[in-house]
Amino acid sequence: MKNTGHDKKNNRLHERIGLLMVRGQYRSALELLDKVIEDPLPLFQGEAWVIEERRLAWLYRIDLLRERERLTEALAWACLEVEMNPDNVAAVALKERLKRESGLLPKHATSPAAKSGETPHRQVPWTGVAGMRDLKAMLERDVILPLQEPEIYAHYRLNLPNGILLYGPPGCGKTFIARKLAEVAGFSFIEVKPGDLASIYVHGTQGKIAELFAEARKQVPCMLFFDELDAMVPNRGGGSVGHHYASEVNEFLVQLNECGRNKILVIGATNLPDRIDSAVLRPGRLDKKFFVGPPDYEARVELLRLFMANRPQEAMDWHDCAVELENYTCAEIEFLVNEAARSALAQNRPIINGDIRHAAGDNPPAHSASDIEKMR
Repeated sequence: MKNTGHDKKNNRLHERIGLLMVRGQYRSALELLDKVIEDPLPLFQGEAWVIEERRLAWLYRIDLLRERERLTEALAWACLEVEMNPDNVAAVALKERLKRESGLLPKHATSPAAKSGETPHRQVPWTGVAGMRDLKAMLERDVILPLQEPEIYAHYRLNLPNGILLYGPPGCGKTFIARKLAEVAGFSFIEVKPGDLASIYVHGTQGKIAELFAEARKQVPCMLFFDELDAMVPNRGGGSVGHHYASEVNEFLVQLNECGRNKILVIGATNLPDRIDSAVLRPGRLDKKFFVGPPDYEARVELLRLFMANRPQEAMDWHDCAVELENYTCAEIEFLVNEAARSALAQNRPIINGDIRHAAGDNPPAHSASDIEKMR
């Protein structure tokens, strides 16, 4: 999971987009995305990381247009990409979705959104997930669209995703992202923790794994979310894993096969991806991997507003606070706000920006910028 030029450049891009959106400079955000998409090479040509950066910029742009109910303009961008790159299956699927959202096509007869009488996007948007536009864009492209437009992907002989892995530092919202992903996709949600599968009996855990997948098949379309996946399916190499663990990993692999075709999406979350058995992560199993890092600028602003709500406070400079808290996780930001509140309470006064900065000075983030880049 090596870092690339795309990682660094895209991080800067979505931080700049977030800054413009927080300031309400919507037009400037669109103009910035136009420059990334169109300059200096023809659309979506160049090295692999350049192609990915531009396609993400294209997805950001469509996402912003949809937020503003400018569906016709979003559809025009999708049609342009399909015309220029007809083998871009995600663009083809997104074009069809936007046609339905615009009322140009009937709603998809088999989608959860159609059954509820709503469009896929408006049924359950990414409410409560501020910022993180790069992660949401990739999840929309690589997970949501294949699930909601299966006929298009089948036409290109592409299978639905079988499973995905969310990895990154603790406290960054992997569980929350998984729950919201289930809502956006219209899937039922089953959360599993290591203790849920523990058993005092020989092969008892194997039986529980089989029962769990059987229950998921009763609730399709269903999302099975395994928290701390590294503890459930540890790497069997090197002889450090006991025979019973090896048997449990084997059972998990058997159940994992063909999940996508059975309308079960398996999601694993971990802080330690290197400790997961390699067979679990190979193509056809949990083959899509997404890094969930500390909240970006846009998300930090919203988290501060959320955690500071209904507390006595002076006029807060959210920009100043958000810049100071780069590399802090969601959990760490909440802790800092609580520490700031305790300081203000001790002096019987409102909370000020300096309280949060002081708390941050006493409690640096658990992971440095270099640590986070290594995790990618």
